[in-house]
Amino acid sequence: MSNSRWPILTILVLLAASLTFAQTSQESQAPTPDKHAGMHQNGESADQHLQVLSEKLNLTDDQKAKLKPILQDQLQQMKAVREDSSLSQEQKRAKMKSIHESLHDQINAVLTSEQQAKFKQMRQEQMEKHKGMKEGKMEHE
Repeated sequence: MSNSRWPILTILVLLAASLTFAQTSQESQAPTPDKHAGMHQNGESADQHLQVLSEKLNLTDDQKAKLKPILQDQLQQMKAVREDSSLSQEQKRAKMKSIHESLHDQINAVLTSEQQAKFKQMRQEQMEKHKGMKEGKMEHE
C-alpha cells in the first residue's frame, strides 16, 4: 500500500510546483508602467510637471497660472487615449504624439523667447535620453 502513495505524492508535488511556477511567470510578465506614462496618470502630475517647468524655466506666477490648465487638459486627453480600447497601440502612440506636440506649442505661446530656447533644449535632452533608453532596451531583447 505504501508503494501506491509515491506516484500520487509525486504527481501532487509536481502539480503544486507547476502552479507556483505559472503564477510567478505571469507576475513577471506583467507590464511595468513606464515612468513617462506614470507621470500622466495621477492628478498630481500636472502640478509636478508645472513645478519642474517652473524651476527650469524660472516661470512667473502669471505663466504658471496660464500653464496649469494646459497641463491638466493634456493629462485628461492622454488618459482618454489610454482608456480607448478601440484604438490599436500604434494609433494610441500617434494620438499621444499629437497631444504632446500640441502641448509644446501651447507652452511655447506662454514663454518668453529666452524660455522657449531653454524649453527646446530641455525637450531635445529628453528625446535623446528617451532614444538612448529605447536603444538600450532593444539591445537586451
